[in-house]
Amino acid sequence: MGLGNAEYDGLVGLESNWKYLDSGEDLGTSWLASDFDDASWASGNAELGYGDGDEATTVSYGSSANDKHIATYFRHSFNFDSDETQTLPGLLQIRRDDGAVVYLNGEELFRSNMPTGPIDFETTASDVVGGASESNWNDVSLEVDLNPGVNTIAVEIHQFSSTSSDISFDLTLSVLTASDEVFSSENPL
Repeated sequence: MGLGNAEYDGLVGLESNWKYLDSGEDLGTSWLASDFDDASWASGNAELGYGDGDEATTVSYGSSANDKHIATYFRHSFNFDSDETQTLPGLLQIRRDDGAVVYLNGEELFRSNMPTGPIDFETTASDVVGGASESNWNDVSLEVDLNPGVNTIAVEIHQFSSTSSDISFDLTLSVLTASDEVFSSENPL
């Protein structure tokens, strides 16, 4: 079955600008919604994190190196120029140290190196990520449900322990389309 002129179009690019909250507080689930007010959050370009020295934006781990925040939160919005909701084949690529849960418009899209079941701000990653694995991209093919207008990717990065030395985060999202004129990766905020 031929794909004709179908190609992957980027919705969220490498080294994009993300809003982030690095206070260590419990946000519950309201922060996942597209209409959540993140105006008071800091922002910076990816790679976001601390401890490796290759970060474009350094986030805080809190006041104690021996009791770092387990979860750090990230949000990025983009426009989908359509009159209707569409489900498209997507490719998500994520660099995460240690674990991540990714949401699109409030619905869980993917989790990596995280336990099954409910996740909160104190849930630790399933395993420690170290060495060269900290820089690896994890590629996932999945179906992406896009709403007309603004869509929001929300990501929580989790440490394996409160004494972990670093975190890293960057993410790209592309969808398979028949035309490259449908999407805009511009952040509307």
